[in-house]
Amino acid sequence: MAQILGGWQINGALTLMTGTPFEARYSATGLNAPGNTQTANQIAPVQILHGINTGNPWFSTSSFAAPPTGVFGNVGRTSMTGPGLFGLNASLFKSIQIHEKVKLDLRCEAFGLTNTPQFSNPGNTLGNATFGYVTGTVGSGSGVNGTGGGRAFQLGAKLSF
Repeated sequence: MAQILGGWQINGALTLMTGTPFEARYSATGLNAPGNTQTANQIAPVQILHGINTGNPWFSTSSFAAPPTGVFGNVGRTSMTGPGLFGLNASLFKSIQIHEKVKLDLRCEAFGLTNTPQFSNPGNTLGNATFGYVTGTVGSGSGVNGTGGGRAFQLGAKLSF
């Protein structure tokens, strides 16, 4: 019984990252400067509210206003950060000596164990309906090969002789 229940090992990898940077923007049509990006004007201190989905803004949208026509806005590049990212991967494994020259390795691995959604940055263009709202998730790669994929398990066995 001790050979079956004993000797299991567990390990894990916890990843905590800050969100990706962004800034409040505005339509560049009033600049009359093709190829340039327009930013909004910050008119009050920005509060990060951490809201998710429409109706719950990520930041205080009233802190921004449209810049005058032909003038660049005063918001600096990457002045805010979006939602942080969280990931927990874990594995459970055991090596069983069957005979002097025969060994069985058992392994179970979990990627995205908590199945936590990874939210994308909020809408950052002043005047758009989604300005200040986080309405999507990050999705790079698929399965275990990217951020934002769903939980995945894999089982393995290796017989060495």
